[in-house]
Amino acid sequence: MAVRVVIVGGGVGGTVTANRLALLAPDDVQITLVDATGVHTYQQGWLYVPFGEVEPKQLQKRLKALVYDRVQVITHPVTGIDLDNRTVHLNGERLAYDFLVLATGCAPHPDEIAGLAEGGHHFHSAEAALRLREALAQFEGGTIVVGIGGLPYKCPPSPIEFVCLLHEHLVRRGIRDKTELIYATPLPRVFHIEPLVPIFEERFERFKVRLMPFFTLESFDPKSRKAVSMDGTELTADLFVLVPPHWGAECARRLGIVDAKGFLPTDRNTLQVEGQERVYAVGDCTNLATPKAATAAQRQAFVVAENIVAQLTGKEVRRYNGQVGCVIEVGDGEATVASFDYDNPPHPPKPNKALFQQKRAMRRLYWQVVPPAL
Repeated sequence: MAVRVVIVGGGVGGTVTANRLALLAPDDVQITLVDATGVHTYQQGWLYVPFGEVEPKQLQKRLKALVYDRVQVITHPVTGIDLDNRTVHLNGERLAYDFLVLATGCAPHPDEIAGLAEGGHHFHSAEAALRLREALAQFEGGTIVVGIGGLPYKCPPSPIEFVCLLHEHLVRRGIRDKTELIYATPLPRVFHIEPLVPIFEERFERFKVRLMPFFTLESFDPKSRKAVSMDGTELTADLFVLVPPHWGAECARRLGIVDAKGFLPTDRNTLQVEGQERVYAVGDCTNLATPKAATAAQRQAFVVAENIVAQLTGKEVRRYNGQVGCVIEVGDGEATVASFDYDNPPHPPKPNKALFQQKRAMRRLYWQVVPPAL
């Protein structure tokens, strides 16, 4: 009898899991990938949409074009998951599984902060990035606040990358000297990973970005364009670019086993959903402390796919060690990189142009490098 593996979610975690299984699993394993849109997005590219460097459609490809032939793609929203009876529900249709991989991701939830959805901007979706592009096109000078609207969120360095790119954008437009840039964060310093702090602080000093630490956003007034911190500190600006807190997907939240923001309780090494046999979670949908980043999802997907095969073939299982890596743009055509795991902190190099070129090249090479799961 065939072994049925159902994967929910067609982002990095789901696509790589499906393709890695297609490469390694015995022939009697059926691999089904379920996704609401049937489209895979290179989400890191949203960072460049507000500056007109790329269009959202250039960051997307059909899932069916990215998976191997033995992977069945079903384009349909998941309406429910019955963990007790091991079935995934699709509006009346039920998919039975022997192994379930949840790669349902997370999404911005600006409604968590009063007023933020109405008056704030961000770049963590195609629609929001395009709206921000329009706002930047109309901006002629004043104050822009960039920062963190709430935790957690995808790609922790992304607002720092954005403010560096924004500085360069304003210079090109000839209005940098008419603009004050403020970076607001709930953290006591510019970033939570200590080895990166001196690099980011140097860039902020170079680009004249004012740091506002301990700013934990509590409310936002779109009419007066005012952000208020939990300690009563107020920031008024002409434009706010605040990454909203992210929540887990609705289909995961309905399981009744998630935390307050809809993230799945996941074993940090096995990636098994806690208390659930043969159910795994990868990528942004987990409650792991690992950054919500594509490289983390990719590495987790390798571990889960290979461990499913190991269980079927009697081989030794792998353990995820928390490995994640990120090339971080810091302006002036330079970038650094942070690569670390549970036991080893990053040792980022001095920002350089080679890493910048590497990150920009990934925008072109992503489709050949990541989804194939080689």
